Amino acid sequence: MATVDETPFAAAGAIPSRRPLRRRVMHVVRRGHLYFGLFLLPWVILYGVTGFLFNHPTAFADAPTAAFDRSTLIGTPMESVPSPAEVAQQVVTAVRSRSNPPAAYELVQPERAKYNREAAFATVKADGRELNVLVEVSGNGGTVRSRPAPQAAAPAPVEKAPFAIGNGGQKGAFPGGPKGGGRPGGGEKGGRPGMGEKGPRPTAPADALPLESPLHDRVKAAVPTVLERTGFPGGEVTVTSVPDLTFLMTDGTKTWLVTYNAQAGTVSGRPADDAPPADELSTRRFLTRMHTAHGYPGEQNAKWYWAVVVDAMAFVMVFWGVSGIFMWWQIKATRLVGFLVLVVSVGAAVWLGSGMHEVLSAGGR
Repeated sequence: MATVDETPFAAAGAIPSRRPLRRRVMHVVRRGHLYFGLFLLPWVILYGVTGFLFNHPTAFADAPTAAFDRSTLIGTPMESVPSPAEVAQQVVTAVRSRSNPPAAYELVQPERAKYNREAAFATVKADGRELNVLVEVSGNGGTVRSRPAPQAAAPAPVEKAPFAIGNGGQKGAFPGGPKGGGRPGGGEKGGRPGMGEKGPRPTAPADALPLESPLHDRVKAAVPTVLERTGFPGGEVTVTSVPDLTFLMTDGTKTWLVTYNAQAGTVSGRPADDAPPADELSTRRFLTRMHTAHGYPGEQNAKWYWAVVVDAMAFVMVFWGVSGIFMWWQIKATRLVGFLVLVVSVGAAVWLGSGMHEVLSAGGR
């Protein structure tokens, strides 16, 4: 009989069989999971950290930056901002008073009036620096960022292309003018443009349509107070762009989709039936825009909660990467191979990071 220390195989003189196929497959999967995770560790950390930086533009800023909230705007024209529907009604009233022959223009579906961007932008030059101020059109706050004033360089002579026609793209043209749809200052449609974005300032036409206390005047008047309360020096304020306002208006027989830019005083429109469906997202475009959405808006809506999820993912990705190192080290049989994988991974990350730094420093995309 076998002793208590002997296994049944030893007692019977039999050779142990190989592990079942399922266990062998799972062993390979676990090892693959471990080594691939170690190899991608630098990128996991990178995505986690950069996701946090996207969500918080003032964190670890490479230039003096300050965020401000609604309380900073108290006592300025941006403390109480008319709603898009109220501004749209002012535009309709002004257009109606100018119509010749008279037309019975009326605002329809005022709840659909909206700005095409969330913020207006202004620049201030002070003490050899350029301050870029982002002010949310809702009056909920914004951001101030300071950087050295760029040195103006003499424009290099440009050979005119033989196929150029007219003065298309002439400096001073306003992208949000009669054709509408422009987004001064750039920025992704539906997103939040970055701080300090430049764009051609609108040139008001002779027949511009001004309103009482328009958005750009409110921003210009509020910026000095914002700078004082956030500790930045004051200077001459230049509002570089404000969002366009879009709304629906009827003349009694036809409904128009109207675009108005307060800074240029331009009004444009086209029949609402001819307008493409607003915000019609394909599944692919919806997913890609969700992937790039970041930042906390001024109001607590779905985008605000999405920003919370972005922060959570940033933390979890960094946690996964760091905790994976400890979990790998607990398995002695994987230490050597895992160490070699980490060496290759770090080397590849340094090489690729240096290459991307060179490309991006040269203005690449």
